[in-house]
Amino acid sequence: MAAKFDPKAKAKKQKIVAAVLGVVLLGVLAWQVPSMLKVMNKKPPASTAPAPAAPVPGTPVPPATGTAPTGVATAVSNGTLADSDPAAQPAGGQLLSFDRFASKDPFAQQLGTRAAPKSSNPASAPKPAPAPPPPPAAAKSPVAAPTSARISVNGAAEQIAVGGSFPQADPLFVLVSVSGTTAKVRLADGTLDSGAATVTLRKGKKLTLQNTVDGARYELRLISTS
Repeated sequence: MAAKFDPKAKAKKQKIVAAVLGVVLLGVLAWQVPSMLKVMNKKPPASTAPAPAAPVPGTPVPPATGTAPTGVATAVSNGTLADSDPAAQPAGGQLLSFDRFASKDPFAQQLGTRAAPKSSNPASAPKPAPAPPPPPAAAKSPVAAPTSARISVNGAAEQIAVGGSFPQADPLFVLVSVSGTTAKVRLADGTLDSGAATVTLRKGKKLTLQNTVDGARYELRLISTS
C-alpha cells in the first residue's frame, strides 16, 4: 500500500534544516572573522637592511634592496600611505636636472633681420657736368669820338673840324673839342669877359656873343657832331 504524501510535514522539515544551517554559519563566521581582521591589520616588519654606501661620483646609484617596487605604497602605523618611491638625491658630479630644448622649425627663419650697416665712406653722387659757358658776345667796336661839328653863325651853317676856325668869311672862333652833344669854342683873337678860355655850345640851344669893341652880335648854334 503506497504512503500518503503530507505537504505540511515536508515544509516543517525544511524550516528545521534551514534553522540548523543558519546556526552553523553564524558559528563559522564568529570563529573566522577575528582571524581575518588580525591578518589584514598586521604591521610590516621593520627593515634591517644596512644603509647603502655613498656612490662614487660619476657612477649610477643602484636601487636600495628591500624597498618596495616603484609605484607601490607602504602602509604605516597611522593608517596613511607613504610614497615608497622618493626622488633620489644626486651625488657630487651627477646630473641634477635635464630639460629638453624646444624644437624649432628647420624651415623657419631663426635669425632676425638686421639692417645693413651704413658705409662710413658712402660713394658720393656724381656731380652733373658743368654747363658750357655761353658764347662770348660780339665785342662792340668802340664808338669813335666825333672829330667835327656843324655850327651855324647868325643862321649860316658850316662843317668845322676840330681845331678849325669859323666862319670861313671872317674867322672869329676856333672849334676846340667835340663830344656827342656839345662843342667847345674859343675866340680866335681876344678874351671873353668872364675870363674863361672857352664857351660850350649845346646841341639844339643858341648862344649869343657880343663884341664889346664894335658892338657886333653873333648867334652860335650847334647843329650836329660827327
